[in-house]
Formats: sequence, C-alpha cells, structure tokens
Amino acid sequence: MSRISSLTLAATILLVALGSTAAGAGEHRLGFGLHYWRTIDEIKKSYGDGIDDNGLSQLFSYQYLPKPFVKIEATVAYFPDGFGGATGSAYSPQVFLLVGRGLYGGVGAGLTRSSSFRNDWSDPYYAVRLGYELPLLPRIDLDLNANYRFDAWSELEGFNSKVLTLGAVLRLTL
Repeated sequence: MSRISSLTLAATILLVALGSTAAGAGEHRLGFGLHYWRTIDEIKKSYGDGIDDNGLSQLFSYQYLPKPFVKIEATVAYFPDGFGGATGSAYSPQVFLLVGRGLYGGVGAGLTRSSSFRNDWSDPYYAVRLGYELPLLPRIDLDLNANYRFDAWSELEGFNSKVLTLGAVLRLTL
C-alpha cells in the first residue's frame, strides 16, 4: 500500500469519526493512559545505540461510539525518549476503527512526528488491536489492549511477537 493510499485510509477513518460526531447521537469517551513498547531488533541495528530498547509513552484518546458495538478512536501518544527510529521526543497521532463491547478488536493507522526525522514525519504504520474494557465505576472503564504494529499489510502473514505492544487506558464516558 503506497504512502498516499495509507494517508487516504487514515483520513477516511478520521472523516467518518468527525462526521459521526457531528450527528450528535452516540457515546463520547475521553481516555488517558500508558503504552508499553519494545524496540524490534531491526530498528536497533539500523539506528544503533541512540535508540532505547523499550519505553513507556503517555496517551490521550477520544472515542466516539455511533453504535453500541462500533468505536472510532483518535489517539495521540507522546514518547519522551523517542520511538520508531526517533532519537528525541516524538508524538504519534493514530486513528482506529474498533468493533465490540467488553472484548473488542479493530484496525488503525498512524504516523510519528519527531524533529529527529529527516522530514519530521515517519512513514505511516498500521495496527491491529485486541482489547478488553473492564468497568470500574459507572462511566469509568479500564481499557487493556495489545497492539500489533506493522508497515505493510503483507507483514500480517509473518506475525512477529517482538512488535506487540501493550496499553492501559482509563476512559471516562461523557
């Protein structure tokens, strides 16, 4: 999938999210959380010792549920020590289309921005997510999820557990 079509996919998911929000029906959620990641060997070999092996990022997310089992999520993750080849702080905007309540899954796309990249932005990446929402209090849930990030759809065939990341997000239903 080319960079243009990748950006088109991400823009389409975002436009659907914005269009659905404008309709006013549905549930809105705000989330704050952490994302644990670990560097795969190929990135470490390419960029050397300037890249951390693992880390913890903070994230802010917004979810819109136009239907009880459909979620559209926009997330921004902040990596204070770099991520995905970035040697300095980095931000990663992402969009997801998720299906399910309690146990859920879905797909997403994102980019990473850092001044340590040649043109400030990374190439797009894709993600498959599987998660579980645990109700804690009325209108407050804990979202525990596993994410598999990849650069091309053909990489789904050769699953690599070293690309699996873990997230925990506390969500408030508005």
